[in-house]
Amino acid sequence: MKKFFAAIVGIALAVLVALSVNAYQKGISMEESWNAAKNYMSAKIASIRPSKEEAKKPLEEVTVVEPEGETNLSYDQRIEKGDYFMERGFLTFAANEYVKAANLEPNRIEPYLKLIKANFDLGDYDKAKRNAEIILKLDPNNLETRLSLAQVLIKQSDFSGAQGLLDDLYSSGKADARVNYYRALVQIALGNHEDGKKLLKEAKAASEDDFLDKKIEKMLAGYNEFEFTKAAEELYLAELLARGLNEVGEYEMAISKLKDVLRERSDLRDAWILLGFAYLNLEKYYFAQTAFERAYELDSEWPATQYFLGITHAELLHFDDAIVFLNYALDNGFEPEAVLHKKLADLYLDRQQYAESVESYKKVLELNKEDVNAFVRPVWIYLDYLNNPDEALKLAETALAAFPDNPLAYNLLGWSQLYKKDYKNAEKNLLKALELNPNLAAAYYNLGRLYEENGNKGEAMKVYQKAYDLDQNGSIGNMSAKRYNALTAQ
Repeated sequence: MKKFFAAIVGIALAVLVALSVNAYQKGISMEESWNAAKNYMSAKIASIRPSKEEAKKPLEEVTVVEPEGETNLSYDQRIEKGDYFMERGFLTFAANEYVKAANLEPNRIEPYLKLIKANFDLGDYDKAKRNAEIILKLDPNNLETRLSLAQVLIKQSDFSGAQGLLDDLYSSGKADARVNYYRALVQIALGNHEDGKKLLKEAKAASEDDFLDKKIEKMLAGYNEFEFTKAAEELYLAELLARGLNEVGEYEMAISKLKDVLRERSDLRDAWILLGFAYLNLEKYYFAQTAFERAYELDSEWPATQYFLGITHAELLHFDDAIVFLNYALDNGFEPEAVLHKKLADLYLDRQQYAESVESYKKVLELNKEDVNAFVRPVWIYLDYLNNPDEALKLAETALAAFPDNPLAYNLLGWSQLYKKDYKNAEKNLLKALELNPNLAAAYYNLGRLYEENGNKGEAMKVYQKAYDLDQNGSIGNMSAKRYNALTAQ
């Protein structure tokens, strides 16, 4: 389910920035707010790029293969192995290695510190808390661990417990800007808005971290907007601060504030959207659906609500409903359109509606011609599902014209020519792709298929081996290994 968040959170947050178009905003028209949202989101779409995996031919799920190793590894080897998995996002594997390291050296703090990070990122806050408590028995004054424990308590919605820890840290004289930042968030969560604002300003003055600065600025933006609009009701400030909490990833705090807001006023469409967005990011999809449906009841034509309902239904595997709501959002002017067409294309692909999928992918290309990766899936669908190499070749030629020095464009061209049995030009373009990027696994794989079709088993096995070496845990490596093994068995 995490696949949704990496690609969509930036766009989703951009939508939320525009949610100040409500009854509290005096003097700002609906049209002005919506135009601001469109401009903001259009800027955001330029920064969104497909993941590395999208540049590969996505045929099947890939099984993560643990690197080979001895069973009796040392402490240092376990830590190194855990770091290997951690860097690649295999958090459960990483945590397992850190546990083994801790069992070998139970009095060393290092594996527990790494476990806290792995557990936190996995959302296993109880384990993170237990590991923090182990460290504090070994080193009661460990600043990083005490701060991490406060963050865990925040995630568990124990704001009073977090407040006590953070205030103790501040009183100890070892506090830094992060401590005041989290103290500010806790005050905001507890409804002490002025104290929160004061602490945010203190944190900003002491901060030497650009990433932390950006978070602080997002929270202060809510205060600034409230002052600018001269809204009379404190409830509006709470809603703006909840929006900020969503933007900085503190979804539990956002939910707490929004529940307070909605208990007082249940007719606020934007508050329901913000609540749904927080649940969506916590992968609590049924709660998200309920919140978005309430927003939809209040305003059935607002495209942001329709968009988020579509995304939520997609996560719940309600593909028909997802497609309906995303098309509603498209009809009602949701922008940037490329985001909607991309999601619709993916949904049609999941439903094996290949003709509809490829048309949606082509609309993405019409709207966003700045990324060569956007050509990969439509070319793949034309080749492997619609049996239409002529259309695939046209797209590949368009890609090369737009990106004349890009190795992926040459790979797409060679791949399409391979399906047309134009082996001479296919080989030339695949070799050109590898000249530009010697580590492009997809080009090696396609070259292997070319050699295999021409009966050159030895050369095919060599390039399949190279493709596997470059992409051992990916789909290209997986397919290359299967073809290599099939040739070995002949």
